[in-house]
Amino acid sequence: MSLELFNTLATFGTFLVIAATAVAALFQLRHMRSANLIEAYNEVQVMFQSDAFREGQHFVLTELPQRWRDPAFRYQLINPTARTAEGQTLIGKMNVVGNFWEQCGLLVKLGLLDRNMIFDTYWGNAVSAWERLLPVTAAFRRSSGDALWENFEYFVVLAKDWEAAHPNGNYPRGVRRIPVPDELREADEQYAASL
Repeated sequence: MSLELFNTLATFGTFLVIAATAVAALFQLRHMRSANLIEAYNEVQVMFQSDAFREGQHFVLTELPQRWRDPAFRYQLINPTARTAEGQTLIGKMNVVGNFWEQCGLLVKLGLLDRNMIFDTYWGNAVSAWERLLPVTAAFRRSSGDALWENFEYFVVLAKDWEAAHPNGNYPRGVRRIPVPDELREADEQYAASL
């Protein structure tokens, strides 16, 4: 075997080792990215299930519309020095919710959350919170501008797009469904009508 042939084979062998290493590195990077997406999703779930978020979400969805009619509450919202202890607590609950969705929007924007996974789970919650917090957002933006909760807004825009693309949910096509009998529907409708 000539030295030139040996040198060519050694160079080709080195190329194969480098190519195999590069392919293995790409697979490892893909695996790490998937692991990071799952970890980020799990962190979102932990926060979503926290007591602070649940209390904030409950306030935003059930009590905020009534509180919003109170001019003293609205004044406290945009004038931090005028806040009472109760006002501070309630505004803090709204901020927990708004800031949570703000963080989700940022993570989606940066590609650190998988869009299909997060919207399949949370699109409706985000849209409901946005709609309830819309007057609060408008009041905050009077002084701070449109940057306030812009990632929350971005998240909701994408969530509404996801909903439009999946009007009947995201159940896999071609997979049979299990019948879900609604045996008490008529009784429930009669009860609701009696109220």
